[in-house]
Amino acid sequence: MSLVPDSSQETPAGFWRWLLGHLTANPLVIGMVVLGTGLTIFIRAAIPILLGQALDIAIIDLNNIYTNEEQINILQNFVTTILVIAIAQFIISLATTITNEWLSWSAQRRIREEFFNSMQNKPLKFHDSVRTGELMALATNDLGQVGGMISPGFNMMSDVFISIIISLFLVIGVMNAPQLILLATPFFLVYVWAVFAYNKKMAPISYTFMRKWGAIATAVQDNIIGAEVVRAFAEETYERNKFMKYVLDFRETWYTRQIIQARYFPTLVLFAAIGFSVFIGSLFVANNESTIGNIVAFNGLLFTLLGPTYVISFAVTIFNGGLAGARRIFSMEMREAGEDIGEVKNGQLKTIQGNIAFENVSFKYPTSKKWILENISLHIAPGQTIAIVGPTGSGKSSLTKLLLRLYDYEGRITIDGIDIKEMSLEFLRKSIGRIEQDIYLFPRSVKENIAFGARNASQGEIEKAAQMAQAHNFIVNDLPKGYETNVGEGGSQLSGGQRQRIALARTFLTNPRILILDDSTSSVDSKTEEEIVKAINAVSQGRTTFVITHRLSTIRSADCVIVIKGSKIVARGHHSRLIHTSPDYRRIFGKNVDLPPLQEISSSTPALGGLK
Repeated sequence: MSLVPDSSQETPAGFWRWLLGHLTANPLVIGMVVLGTGLTIFIRAAIPILLGQALDIAIIDLNNIYTNEEQINILQNFVTTILVIAIAQFIISLATTITNEWLSWSAQRRIREEFFNSMQNKPLKFHDSVRTGELMALATNDLGQVGGMISPGFNMMSDVFISIIISLFLVIGVMNAPQLILLATPFFLVYVWAVFAYNKKMAPISYTFMRKWGAIATAVQDNIIGAEVVRAFAEETYERNKFMKYVLDFRETWYTRQIIQARYFPTLVLFAAIGFSVFIGSLFVANNESTIGNIVAFNGLLFTLLGPTYVISFAVTIFNGGLAGARRIFSMEMREAGEDIGEVKNGQLKTIQGNIAFENVSFKYPTSKKWILENISLHIAPGQTIAIVGPTGSGKSSLTKLLLRLYDYEGRITIDGIDIKEMSLEFLRKSIGRIEQDIYLFPRSVKENIAFGARNASQGEIEKAAQMAQAHNFIVNDLPKGYETNVGEGGSQLSGGQRQRIALARTFLTNPRILILDDSTSSVDSKTEEEIVKAINAVSQGRTTFVITHRLSTIRSADCVIVIKGSKIVARGHHSRLIHTSPDYRRIFGKNVDLPPLQEISSSTPALGGLK
C-alpha cells in the first residue's frame, strides 16, 4: 500500500501519520527492538543492584550469619551471576542493534522508493519550479538523517528514559529504598526539564541546518551543470565567492547548533545528584536508615545513566535532524499532486489512428501572467504532416506539449474522438514520439539510449532504427565501442548532430502513431539533414506528424502549415498558398528568399490539406 500523502494531509497530524506509517510498517520487528532494548537496560541496571547485595551479604554480612567460607561461596555466586548476565546483555544488545539497523534501512528504503516514485509521477510544472539540487539533497542527505533518527537516534533517546523508569522500579521494588528516590527526585526533575528544553531549542535549528545544506547542494549542482558556461565567461571567481556565501551562511547555523550543544548540562545535574546521594546516603547509613550496599547500588544506577546522558545531546541532534529531513521530504511529496499514468476514466483506445482535434484550447505556464495559447481550435486528419511556424515564444512547442498532457490546460483535446484526459497517460505518451532540439541522453551506452522506450528490442531492431535515423554509420565507425560506447552525462561525449540522430533512432524504435519533431534537425549539416528528412518522410508515412521548424525544405513537404503569433493561430494552409497570402508567414522567410507578390485572401478559398 502506498503511503504517498495527498494534499488534504498537509497538516502536522498528516505528517505524523505518514512518518509513523513508515516507522511502524514492521510492528513485529519494532516489538523485538523494544524488548531487546528493555532487556539490555534492565540487565545493565541490575548489575549495580547485585553488586550492592554482594557487598551487604557476602562482604559486610550485616546479620553476621555466614562463615568466611560461605561468604566466599556467596561472593563467587554473585560474580558468576554478574558475568553470565553481562554476557547475555552483550548478546541481546548486539542482536538488538543489528535488528534496529535493519529497521532503519527498511524505513529508508520505503521512504526513498516512495520519494522516487513520487518525483517520477509529478507533473512537469512541478519540476519546472523545483531545483534539481534540492531534490538530490532530499534523496541523499535528508533521507540519511531519517535513518539516523531511527538508529542510533531513537535508541539513544529512549535509553535515558527507559533507564530512569527501570531504575525507579528496581530501587522501590527490589532495594525497598523509597527514601533514595525522594532524595534524587529534585535532580531528576531538573534533569528531565533540561533534556526537553535542549530538544526544544535544537528542533528549529535542525530544520534550518537541513534547509541550508540543501541550498549548498543546489549551488554545487548548478555550478557543475553550468561548468561550460562559467568557463566560457571566465566567471569562476564570481561563482566561487557566491558558493562561499552559502558555506558561510551554513557555518553560522552550524556554530549556533554547537553553542546549544555546549550549553547542555544534564551531565552536570547527574554528577550533582551522585555527589548529593553519597553525602546524604552516608548519613542514612550512620542512622541505620539504609545499608552501604543500597547506597553503592543506588549510585551505581546513577552512574549507568552517565553514558546515555552524555550521548543524548548527540541523540537529540540526530533525532531532530531526522525529523527535519522527514518534514522536508513530506512537504516536497505533497507540493504537487502526482499523475496517475495508468488511470483510465471513461475511454481507452487499443490503437491510435491519429485523428486529432483541439477545441478552444488555452494555456499559460504557472509563472506566466499572459496566455501562451488562447482559444486554439484545429483538426488534423490521420496521416497528415503539419508544420508549425511562428516567432520565438509564440507557443509552438507548448502546443505539442499539451498533446502529451505535460501541462494542464483549458479546453478540450481529442485523439480519435476521445478526450486525452480520459486516456491512460502511459498509453497516450507511448503512442506519441517527441524529439526536441535540446536532446537529453542518459549516461549509458548508445544501445541502452536507443532502446530506452523499447527495452525488449533486439540488436537488429536497434540497428534498423539507427539506420533510419542516419546514425548507424557513425556509431559503428566513429565510436570506440560501437553500440556499447557510453555517451557520457547528457550525451557529452557526442556532437550535437550525433545526439539528435540517436534521439531520432530512440523515437523511431518505439514506432509511435503520432510524431512530434521540434526543430529536430537543427544541429546537423545540410547533407545529414537531407538524409534525416528523407528518413522522417519515410517514417511519417501513415502517421500524424507535427514538425516545428523554419527550414523551408521541411515546410514545403508538409500537408499544411500553421502560423502562430500572439498566442493565436493567425494563418493556416499549404506553403504554396501562405507564401502568397499571409504577411506573418512571409515575414518569417522574407530575409532569406525572394518572395512573390502578396495576394489578397479570398473568402471563398478553402482551407488546404484537410485542416480546419
